[in-house]
Amino acid sequence: MTSHVFYRYGLIASLAPALAFAQPSALRVVARTEARSEWSTRPVQARVGEDVTLAVMTLGPRGRLDPLPEGASVRWRRVVPRTGHRDHPSPNPGLTSFSNAVLFGPRHGRWIGYDRLEYDTTPVTAEGPTLSVRDAGADHGGAGSSWYAAEVALPDGRTLRTPDGNTVDALGLSPTVLRVSFRTGDDFLGWLSTYFHVTSVFGSNGGTDATHQTDRYTGADCADVMVGALRASGRRAVRYTSVAGIHEYAVARTRVLWVEPDGSLRGERGAVELRWSTDVLPGDLVTIDYVGAGDEALPRAWDHIGALVADRNGNGVLDGADTLRHEAATGLDDTPLRHAGAMRVVLWRWREGLR
Repeated sequence: MTSHVFYRYGLIASLAPALAFAQPSALRVVARTEARSEWSTRPVQARVGEDVTLAVMTLGPRGRLDPLPEGASVRWRRVVPRTGHRDHPSPNPGLTSFSNAVLFGPRHGRWIGYDRLEYDTTPVTAEGPTLSVRDAGADHGGAGSSWYAAEVALPDGRTLRTPDGNTVDALGLSPTVLRVSFRTGDDFLGWLSTYFHVTSVFGSNGGTDATHQTDRYTGADCADVMVGALRASGRRAVRYTSVAGIHEYAVARTRVLWVEPDGSLRGERGAVELRWSTDVLPGDLVTIDYVGAGDEALPRAWDHIGALVADRNGNGVLDGADTLRHEAATGLDDTPLRHAGAMRVVLWRWREGLR
């Protein structure tokens, strides 16, 4: 009896690698970094320029990672989020942008349901058992997030794939697709930079903060990306909220101001001058009401939020030419503050001691 049991389980154990390779889902892209020497399937957060090494392994029982068999070859792929609908109809007729809620009109902001996000899986001009990456691409100073997949040719002639752009759930790309996020620094703007290349989804959600699309880097709207950056930096007690709820975590620094056509700022009593380094700091928030949009299109009191980045024209004074980092229709972007014409704004600063 003992020998029979030993034979049966010993045979299963000897076949385990073959059984694993019969299931494409058992293949995973894994990563290790300068700070994390062990291979892991967990997402990577790194500084731009830090070396991140990727490999493909089999995922066994209890999360055990095993190397590929000798003679296997790897072709690398990158999973690229689309910026709008191509294959499936939009829930907002006439628009291509992704949205979980009504975008315009009297029902603006009303929940529709999780939109169907779309992805492309494209070749990387590299082959070999490992892939070294140091940034998320040439734009945005190398900052942002990227996702990786691979195709593995086995010695027996079979070709298998890791989870890729077709591996999705209701919230978007599956966590089984490895994400590597690069940041420009360790301050708020640095962590915000990890959201470059993440899909813009109006009304991003997820049921809980920990399963939120923005926590998963599958989708973000204007307010959620600001909160997501704080949470990514370790301030996990900060909860996702709308533009209207940002006062829970930030303090208003100004009254309502108007951005004039020439880019200057005006208050109720006339021109207002706010100087960089004293009145305004990089990372300060700006809530925005698009005056020209009309209440019929955007009936909420405040339509948008972004973070100030830099004195773009170098005149030392905050004006419409200065850089705002915000969630645009195609994703996080750096644009001039007056990117959409007439607007009224309020400046905010994150509260001290957020955790």
